Amino acid sequence: MNLDEFQDEEVTHVIVYGPPKSGKTALAAELARYGYRLHWLDLENGRKTLRNPTILPPEFRKNIDIANIPDHQNYPIAIQTVKQIFKDPTPKKICFAHGAIGCIHCSKDPNAKFTTIELPKFTRRDVLVLDSLTQLGQSAINYAVKKELEKQGENYKFEWDDYRVQGYALDNVCGKIQVAPLNVIVLSHEIDTEKDDKSPERLAPVAGTRNHSKTVAKNFDEVVYTFIQNGAHKVANSTTFKPNVQTGGRTGVQLDKLPKPSLLPLFRPEAYDVLMAGKEFKIDWEKEGL
Repeated sequence: MNLDEFQDEEVTHVIVYGPPKSGKTALAAELARYGYRLHWLDLENGRKTLRNPTILPPEFRKNIDIANIPDHQNYPIAIQTVKQIFKDPTPKKICFAHGAIGCIHCSKDPNAKFTTIELPKFTRRDVLVLDSLTQLGQSAINYAVKKELEKQGENYKFEWDDYRVQGYALDNVCGKIQVAPLNVIVLSHEIDTEKDDKSPERLAPVAGTRNHSKTVAKNFDEVVYTFIQNGAHKVANSTTFKPNVQTGGRTGVQLDKLPKPSLLPLFRPEAYDVLMAGKEFKIDWEKEGL
């Protein structure tokens, strides 16, 4: 099939990473202002940030649907739930109390709250947000050693095979994101992938081990780094941003140059020039049939 015969895909897969409190959640949430429907897999209690009116005005909260997934060491539910979401096209009903799909306890509770994720029904207007890959990696390894932790507690020493299982689980999720016919934003933190303290640091998104983190960006169309400079939130995605910071993209859109941080041009390239001019970009979803 000739390259000219391919049509441009209307979906984008983005990974946003950076230090804590550098604006990752706010950057993803900004899409709700433009009418995007965000399906937020909340592994880190990020909804508290989303409810901050200075980050997201209350009138746009209706555009964000939260799936609460209360993951921690003794209850590594996140890796199980996220893998099931991508496993097959059937609707996934996630209980708010436990973050589980098909929860036995909540199915018997008439007052239980649920969030339903149905990927085949996603349109160009829908975006799946995974918050965060950092916590998903923790969940993966905690689930792998769950039985040993129950036996030995804090005395358990992680083995090479445990990290191998963690990497396999993350590959399962990220590999499916890579080919998913829907918009996806994954949030993560930064990690120095160089083990030697004498070597210059090389930053990449956290995805389990250092070695695994080095290559996780290959699963995404855009790799965006967030940071704070001179008291202001900044973003970068150009391949030439910094040689020691993993960034890049396939769209050619350079978020670094925008007067105000935004992911919108990655999903709507036509918005770039408008935002560069400091003007407001509007989407007529009704006209697009969405």
